[in-house]
Amino acid sequence: MALASIMTRKVQVTTEDATLASLRTLFTDSKFQHVPVVNSMQQPIGIVSVKDYFKAVSSVIDTASQSTIELYMQKRKVAQVMSSPVFSVPADTGILQAASILVERNISCLLVVDAQKRLIGIVSWKDIMRRIVQAQQKKQQEQKK
Repeated sequence: MALASIMTRKVQVTTEDATLASLRTLFTDSKFQHVPVVNSMQQPIGIVSVKDYFKAVSSVIDTASQSTIELYMQKRKVAQVMSSPVFSVPADTGILQAASILVERNISCLLVVDAQKRLIGIVSWKDIMRRIVQAQQKKQQEQKK
């Protein structure tokens, strides 16, 4: 079974020159834990996780005034906090192969790209685990019949 069957296709993205304030809005308004960073051709060049975001802002949150925090959030760019290079795979990559990549590279998601390396989806370890659990439950139900 390929990643195309489990990947999230509606991905929220950002650019490397976006501000942390805009990133905060993305994380607040969506359920996603990762935001891919893309170039003008929609090709992934990095990724920012919620953990990366909080790590970047934690140093000022506890000690600065609200106006200083807002200024910091407007001045700091996504490029300063994103992880790069990013790992991407084609949509026909097998789920087991994707799981192996996640484990080997100690990462929590993979970006899925088309032949032109444009972002078309994202798969997290939770997506893979969900599919495994569903397959096991289906198998158990069939054995009971």
